[in-house]
Amino acid sequence: SGVEIIPVLEVIAAPPRTTEETRLGARSPYTLMGLDLVALQNLADREPGSRKWFGQKDPRPESAPQKNAEPSNDLWQILALPNAAFCSEALALREGFTVGSRLPLVLNDLQIELEIRGIIPGRPNQPAAPTNLLILDLPTLQKLCGKVGLLDRIEFLFPPGTTDSTKKDSILERIRLVAGERASVRTPESRRAAAEVMTQGFRLNLTILSLLALLVGLYLIFQALDAAVVRRRPEIATLRALGVGQTEILRTWLIEAALLGLAGGILGVLGGWVLAQGAVRVVSQTVNALYYATNVEAAGLHYGEAGVAILIAVLCSLAAGWLPAKAAATTPPAQLLNRGGGIPESKSHFNAPKTGGLLLLVASGLTLLPPLSLQGGGHFPLAGYLSALLGILGGGLLAGECLGLFGWLGRPLARHSAFVQLGNSHIRKPTGRHRWAVAGLLCAVAMTGGMAMLVASFERSVSVWIQHTLQADLYITSDANQAATSYNRIPETSWRKILSHPGVGEADVTLILPAELPQGTVRVVGSELAFSKRHNQFTWLVPPQDDAVFDPARNATLCLISEAFAERFETGVGREVRLPTPAGTQTLRIAGIYTDYGDEKGVIMLDRVHLSRWLATPDASTLSIIARPGMDPVQLQAELRREFPGLAVFSNTHLRSEVMRIFRQTFAITYALEGIGVIVALAGLGTTLVSILLERKAELTTLRALGMRQTEIAAATAWEGAWLSVCGTLGGLLVSLGLGAVLIYVVNKQTFGWTLQPVVPVGTLGGLALAVIACGTAVAWSVGRWGSVLPADQEE
Repeated sequence: SGVEIIPVLEVIAAPPRTTEETRLGARSPYTLMGLDLVALQNLADREPGSRKWFGQKDPRPESAPQKNAEPSNDLWQILALPNAAFCSEALALREGFTVGSRLPLVLNDLQIELEIRGIIPGRPNQPAAPTNLLILDLPTLQKLCGKVGLLDRIEFLFPPGTTDSTKKDSILERIRLVAGERASVRTPESRRAAAEVMTQGFRLNLTILSLLALLVGLYLIFQALDAAVVRRRPEIATLRALGVGQTEILRTWLIEAALLGLAGGILGVLGGWVLAQGAVRVVSQTVNALYYATNVEAAGLHYGEAGVAILIAVLCSLAAGWLPAKAAATTPPAQLLNRGGGIPESKSHFNAPKTGGLLLLVASGLTLLPPLSLQGGGHFPLAGYLSALLGILGGGLLAGECLGLFGWLGRPLARHSAFVQLGNSHIRKPTGRHRWAVAGLLCAVAMTGGMAMLVASFERSVSVWIQHTLQADLYITSDANQAATSYNRIPETSWRKILSHPGVGEADVTLILPAELPQGTVRVVGSELAFSKRHNQFTWLVPPQDDAVFDPARNATLCLISEAFAERFETGVGREVRLPTPAGTQTLRIAGIYTDYGDEKGVIMLDRVHLSRWLATPDASTLSIIARPGMDPVQLQAELRREFPGLAVFSNTHLRSEVMRIFRQTFAITYALEGIGVIVALAGLGTTLVSILLERKAELTTLRALGMRQTEIAAATAWEGAWLSVCGTLGGLLVSLGLGAVLIYVVNKQTFGWTLQPVVPVGTLGGLALAVIACGTAVAWSVGRWGSVLPADQEE
């Protein structure tokens, strides 16, 4: 049929440590791909314009010195080398590699050294090879990683011009018949989709959190445009008096709002791209630690996403500008030119308390709805996110109605101070602008407080989990495992030598690998289940009914699953799992469900002796070592590091700290978005007070004429702003408790399948409240100071 068959072996390697640095994911991994280079070069030779891999010039400029360059055009001489590799042009330029350069790496438990013998050629109109890609001849890589005769996958290249989907389907069906149950057949599209599924929960949560931050920005846009109406009302009144109709005024104002949104969107995209350059490394390390190997070093600017962002900015600006534009178009010119008062608020049958209560009621009901199912077994808690949004909106409406109560609470103090009485008078009869400012602050505080509650609950749960799980003295794995998809192993000769060390007491030998189930990819862990039971390493959600699952003589058909697996695939104790292996598909019965916060895709755990037999490998992925009584774990760690330089040997304390570091790093972007939301809300408060002071031009003039000092006017505005901050902050804290519960019990549970121990971080919420109130008061003071020094001609 003309189909080219390409066998592939792919492993992950990492550069060796140059210092005592033992941070997980600190070194960027390399992807080593083993291919039949002879067949690949013959295939390339048949294509016109293709470049040879051997003997080409150094990719660097001619002026760059050529070091260790020993180019060879003899393919067979190159393939005879035990460590020949080919790197991408991008890697050669970045690291200064030339033909003959040496690259030390860690692979499994060995430190190896590859020799660069060529540069992977680029082709016009084709994607460039990844920066971290190294290609080796298939037999060479098989020997280096101890997988002689083994492959990861076989790729089938359809003949040129095969565009008929029926023909492709026929070829795929024939391949499936040959592969049988022991292998899965996937297209490039399905592989890309599978990779996207791995991070879809992470990406969706960042996207939704960004949209919540955008909600705070909506309040700011509204307040800014509302202030602009106040500032330009003489202009609007003049146009109305000259005969310009309401429709023209409304249309003109909306066009201006759209242009402002367009300009803001363009600047926001550029600013976001600049800020993303600093955040991409943090996100890259998180993806490495939790999902798959990547060495992305810069954020790209995608025109499609930029266009969507600009469109959202324009639509949000139009939505926020509607009410100010309507006020500008419908208010009579005489009232617009009234020098003594502002634009009167339009009367409406809109009932804020009832609407706010209704929104909260609907938000509560949405928490009961199930999530949407995604490809690969994932879930998207759409109803949970809508519940959070409606809860914030409803809370904002109700909080604005409580301003009068705060004005009543301040009456005792108003009897003894003129500026307090002045500021309090405006709080007792709040305008719509006051309510919008409170709603904006509430949104920011609720979002920040709710996320703080989620993070604190997550941190407590993870902390308790690792105390149960990580009880051994030392943990050993390949030093090449710098990413979640790095499945480097410890050969049997090495781990048995470690276990024979006189300082080693007990050990748990674990084998970990991914498995492709019909519903999606999961992780399979083969460990010494009796060891885990003896040391009480499980946090049970549904414990086993008997001890058969811990006995290798009786547990060949039994397994344990993580809570995330149970939630993702909607299964439970007593159900069956069909696990594909080289020895055939194994049917396992679920004996128990345990809590695991290390893998959101789900884990199947069974006894290692059976998994090793099915995979026909005695190798291990990790070792958990308990030192013999009287042996110092620190001394044992040092001895094992010296004897096995290709292995990473972590102490219990260090590994626990690394888990918590990666956890906190995962939420680093979250903290940034929360901070942006609070800053935007405070800016909205300042904008609101500016528009209010502009409406009080006559009042300010009268107060100054009566002898009130500038500091007193500023103090009155600060008092007013302080009460707005207190109202928004307290309302936000109350809403944050409900929002935190939604995030913990609905969003987190439906997205990741994890049950968290709820924690209310009183200290964090208290510090947030004090900071927002203090900053809000300071902003109000600054605005009051600005209003108090306006020249008389500007006031008039």
